[in-house]
Amino acid sequence: MSKGRTGSRTKTYFRRSSLAEPPRFRLPIRVSLDRKALAAIDKRALAAQVGIGLAAGWLASWIVGGSGLLRYVLTGMVGSLVGGFLLERLGIDLGLRSELAQRIVTATIGAVVVILAARLVA
Repeated sequence: MSKGRTGSRTKTYFRRSSLAEPPRFRLPIRVSLDRKALAAIDKRALAAQVGIGLAAGWLASWIVGGSGLLRYVLTGMVGSLVGGFLLERLGIDLGLRSELAQRIVTATIGAVVVILAARLVA
């Protein structure tokens, strides 16, 4: 920083270093992982949920069209959240005795809704 004097006013000049990095964008939210909680996640339950998502995504794509293993899993897992929310809000009980079948049907309904909503947006 150097100061120059012109008349009665003082001017300040700032020099930028050529090595200075441009300011980086910082997220307003800090994300941290709790490794103990992550280790405590039931691996079987997670694998079962991915399997249900895969089955539901495949069924949904068979109903409304589509393909791709990753797409099956993603639409099925998101569909399970959407389907559970919709069926709960609408007060619909599927009446299935098997909990696994009820989860797959709920996820399939939600996946169909997700696929149709994505097609409307696109």
